[in-house]
Amino acid sequence: MQCNSKINWIKMKLKNTLSIKFVLLLIFVNGCQKFNNENQLISIKNEISPKTENVDLTNYITVLYVSSNIEIGNGTKKNPYNSIHKAIDEAIEKTAILVAKSDTIKNTIVLKENVHLFGGFNPETWERDLERYSTIITSENEQRLIVAKDSSQVDGFIIINGKNRGNGTAIFCNGTSPIISNNIFENNITLKPSIWAPKFWHETANDGGAVYGCNGASPEIRGNLFVNNKTENGRGAAIAFNGNCNPLIINNVFLNNIAGLDDTMRSSDGGAVSLFNWCKGTIKRNIFLGNKARSNNDAGALFVALWSSPKIEDNYFIDNEAGDDAGALFVGGQEHRYDSPLDQYPPKDKFFVSIKNNIFIGNKNPSKNSGAMRFTMESRGEFIENIVAQNNGIYFQRSETNISNNIILDNMLVIETKKGLGKTTIKDNIIWADFTHSQTEADFINNRIYNFSENKMNQSIAPSFIDDGIELQVLSSYYLKKQNYSELIINNNQKNQLGGLTNRIVRSINKWSLIKSFRNNVIQIWGDFSNVTNIQILPTYTLNEK
Repeated sequence: MQCNSKINWIKMKLKNTLSIKFVLLLIFVNGCQKFNNENQLISIKNEISPKTENVDLTNYITVLYVSSNIEIGNGTKKNPYNSIHKAIDEAIEKTAILVAKSDTIKNTIVLKENVHLFGGFNPETWERDLERYSTIITSENEQRLIVAKDSSQVDGFIIINGKNRGNGTAIFCNGTSPIISNNIFENNITLKPSIWAPKFWHETANDGGAVYGCNGASPEIRGNLFVNNKTENGRGAAIAFNGNCNPLIINNVFLNNIAGLDDTMRSSDGGAVSLFNWCKGTIKRNIFLGNKARSNNDAGALFVALWSSPKIEDNYFIDNEAGDDAGALFVGGQEHRYDSPLDQYPPKDKFFVSIKNNIFIGNKNPSKNSGAMRFTMESRGEFIENIVAQNNGIYFQRSETNISNNIILDNMLVIETKKGLGKTTIKDNIIWADFTHSQTEADFINNRIYNFSENKMNQSIAPSFIDDGIELQVLSSYYLKKQNYSELIINNNQKNQLGGLTNRIVRSINKWSLIKSFRNNVIQIWGDFSNVTNIQILPTYTLNEK
């Protein structure tokens, strides 16, 4: 099936859309979509969550084992070391360290290059299963838990309850590029600086409640669950990068992380993730659910600023909240600067933010103008093929942007310009809500915009959608606290009317979530949905047009 025309693109891109009164929702996959026999889109098959991966030991020169033997051991399968620290001390060349014990560390774990640390093993059989054989790393002291090195890996651990009065409580990457995969990071926190009395707002404090990278760090962070991580004063409660970093952040779940627990100086932007100071990177296929930036901070989910220009693709932004601007996503070019001149505007090859094929549902901010996103402060980039609905607004300000092929059902602002910025282009969109543009030049081409008749190249004809939403009765529900998801049991009669549900967005009264998996008559939903009696799988709408 080819995606040649814009109308065909819309028809195939949407699984879920909203009428004017309802939420637009779609299930997206990379590229063009395919329909099953019932003319419904096939949802993403892969669950986004930590998973047990086999470790191919033939890739390593040395394999060491760690378990809870009383004796120190020699690192063999039959006689393991009793300490991760001891195994790292003995590791040489390319080494895999297999860990079958939890560890409350007294000293920070400092990895070596080409040393890969794997958790989740049975100490008797060395079978690997992350859920059955949990491997915990924590500390009773106020310290960083792990320092990662180039070509190292941390895979399959529960890294929990860390406290650090500095950057990066769980894992610290200083100019290094490790793999951080299939871990659960829970309840880690960066504490505010001991002396914290900045003269101006927006100064840098202690960033990265769980993971922090600086000085060109370029790790691969994939398949992790970040839940309830925090900063007292600092950006990025789950992950923060600062200074020419280039991370790959892919297939992670960010759930209920909070930045700025004790912040009155607006230094805690990015409830989940922050990229600051000329960072690049790719942020792809992640779930941002229920994250918050408190006080007067921006970006409940993802903060991008000071000429950082990542690719932001195929993510879900659901029910995130900011204390100031941008409930889900904030993009800014210039830094907030009070005592020195602003930067010159960088060229396109140095600064261009790509935001493509994301879903923004149910995000909010107090002023109700940028629940989904604020794109501002001399930003340059593209906003293409995104779905924006039931947020309280989307806001483009002082920016140079290509806004194309989006479905936007929230109030939209496009305002202000500045010398040196090129025109914003608004092309081939459905924008079906109040739309305001002022003090700026923009090219409007082939859009369908609510109550808009400025030129003949745009239409004000309401889109028509087929209503096929589902409401399910729940027979029983319970919350698995360790796994951070709920299991809902529905009756078999209801099961028969459902197709693939993985990664569908749901709501129960004022609670939002996303379906982790659906098997037989059991639905797994991220977060605590215990005691619910029904859920709405948001109406899936297909354009009823030719």
